[in-house]
Amino acid sequence: MQINDLSIYKEIYEARSINKAAQQLGYSQSNITVRLKTLENELQTKLFVRSYQGLTPTRAGDLTYNYAQNVLETTHQFTLSLQRQVNNRNVLISELLFKYLVIEKHTYQLTDYNFEIKKSTAIINSDNSTDQMVITYADFHSPKYRLAETNWLRTAFLSKDGKIHKPFLINSDTNCPFRKKTLSLVSPDDVIEIDSWDSIIDLVRQGQGTALLPQYLTAKSNLKETQGFQSIKLPYRTFILDQKEKS
Repeated sequence: MQINDLSIYKEIYEARSINKAAQQLGYSQSNITVRLKTLENELQTKLFVRSYQGLTPTRAGDLTYNYAQNVLETTHQFTLSLQRQVNNRNVLISELLFKYLVIEKHTYQLTDYNFEIKKSTAIINSDNSTDQMVITYADFHSPKYRLAETNWLRTAFLSKDGKIHKPFLINSDTNCPFRKKTLSLVSPDDVIEIDSWDSIIDLVRQGQGTALLPQYLTAKSNLKETQGFQSIKLPYRTFILDQKEKS
């Protein structure tokens, strides 16, 4: 049983829909269906009853959900404990993830890590071994690092009052998934680049635009989700420097 399958199952259970789970996770519906079928075959039991109203979990489905929650949380805490054993804990991280994981969630403490905040393009092009960890939603690939964990950041198009206020605001980093997702959903004619997340958030708060932003800002910055767009889960990943690179 793979950790990623448990993550997918957790999303299916909470969404009560394979289609919605696929949209949230950014996978194809067929991929989600295959992973669910694989899990059911492995456990040798049905996890959901399918109907036109969606998916209804069986008793085994409820138990599997509880198990998945426990395993995912235990794995997350174990990964963090391993990361804390590193003597020189330099962390390369994306700006919004720093705001979310360090400032908002307190997952990582400032006293335990040395953070270097960079844009997605800079992280993708990073080619050094001085950072023990890389936390990013960018498409990062490096033979020096191994993937330790995958999580998802819940995002939505936010505005001052829940109505769409043009323009749609994006940053200028061409490899930023927030930018890419926005451009895939709205007309380029309605988009303006602002090269600062803080400025984008301030402009949205003032009613001078709409932007794809982390959902936690609805409460923290008194913003509202706009009608007409579904929430989106963007994956972010934690990479750890391979041990042989440290020697």
